[in-house]
Amino acid sequence: MSSPAPAPGGPAAPPQVALLPPGNTHLRQVLGQYVTGVCAVSTRFETRTGTRHDAIAVNSFTSVSLDPPLVSMYLRADSTFLRRVRASGQWAVSFLGNWARPLVGALTAPAVRRPPVEEAADWAVGPHTGCLLLPDAPGSLECDLHLTQALGDHVLVVGRVLGAVGRDHDPLVFHRGTFTGVAPAP
Repeated sequence: MSSPAPAPGGPAAPPQVALLPPGNTHLRQVLGQYVTGVCAVSTRFETRTGTRHDAIAVNSFTSVSLDPPLVSMYLRADSTFLRRVRASGQWAVSFLGNWARPLVGALTAPAVRRPPVEEAADWAVGPHTGCLLLPDAPGSLECDLHLTQALGDHVLVVGRVLGAVGRDHDPLVFHRGTFTGVAPAP
């Protein structure tokens, strides 16, 4: 039995939504249509020679609550960075500006090939956590680790915001598998 044609001037029939098997590349393509911001997330960790820093690029960051002030991100369950965040109990977020595209390459490399993060940018040390922040970022936050929750092949990481700074700079965004800027409104 076929569906009736929509009335002239009426709403179009909704598109067919197919169920997808896990790991389907089509799902990645569909999700790529959603525009996200890009952040540098940092933490610190102890070594035999003292405190070191690590940072990665993340586009799965979001606000959770204003009261209490909570934000979240998702990290791969097998991530070295996740292990370091859990150990330190603190992390910081710098929203990346359009100028930061070269930094993303350094922050997306696997941990074993990532250059020392201290050399990747001109960082500042956050006053609340001791984690690294980008002083020219459109926004930055420092967080205490509030909770982690395994969800599929990732872990939800929720942080309680200790401090926040905002600046009027153009953001870097991720869309269709690539980085781009935001065009000004006409």
